[in-house]
Amino acid sequence: MKKLLFAISVFMLFNYNCSFADVISGKIDHDELNIKNKIIDSKTKQGLSNAKITIPELHYTTYSDKNGAFQLNADISNKTVLFVEKEGYKVFSLTVDNSVLKSPLKLGIEQSSPFDFQISDGVIHLGDNMYSDNSANSNEFQYSANGSYFSKKFKRPASNGQDVVLRIGTIIGLDTKKAKMAGQNRIAKVYSSPMEVLVNGHKISTIELNGDNIEILIPSSVLKNENELIIQTGRNLFQKEYVDYDDCELANIRIEVREKSFYARH
Repeated sequence: MKKLLFAISVFMLFNYNCSFADVISGKIDHDELNIKNKIIDSKTKQGLSNAKITIPELHYTTYSDKNGAFQLNADISNKTVLFVEKEGYKVFSLTVDNSVLKSPLKLGIEQSSPFDFQISDGVIHLGDNMYSDNSANSNEFQYSANGSYFSKKFKRPASNGQDVVLRIGTIIGLDTKKAKMAGQNRIAKVYSSPMEVLVNGHKISTIELNGDNIEILIPSSVLKNENELIIQTGRNLFQKEYVDYDDCELANIRIEVREKSFYARH
């Protein structure tokens, strides 16, 4: 089985345990002493001014002040995706709801690397628009499906020997067996095959759980100077009369580099 690594913040979309404790990106602390939400540099811990915070589903936008503080004056009744953007930093996405926002959030974002490549900074809906209201977070879907797979070409990063990873900021809607067992949907009897991730025709990973900040190591053996990424949604394993694709949405997809020592620890 290919190696799937999760770089997951303290908060997860669903109550799913982290694979490891130290978080290198998108770190979130609930700080009871701070009465405001705050955007900070994940390395220096300094507040970042003029960071753009958006909730596309609610058409909501705000900005951090000179100290990095911001307020969310939006009615967030259901789980939804929040984005943080700032020039010189990696786009960060997180699934939030009112329960998460009961305490102030301190969001640490990472500076961009010259080797990073933004595959997609918006939301992508995969599937066929045939899904149950009991599907995982289907009430949060923002768009109609644009096919069963997503494809994007990218150049091999000049990573200087570092590991190359695919990072997916947020995934919702997966109705796999593991997602069902984790309580991520309310579908009674059926489930779908896992999402598949391929680079240059090689399957490098499968994804079975919804969540935030998922990282997948891309083996150096499959990388070329010019590469193609394909993310393929799963299929309903109990529908035999026709192909029923699993509807899901992904946000904030990037190619990034990581120090090899990071993966050696996990």
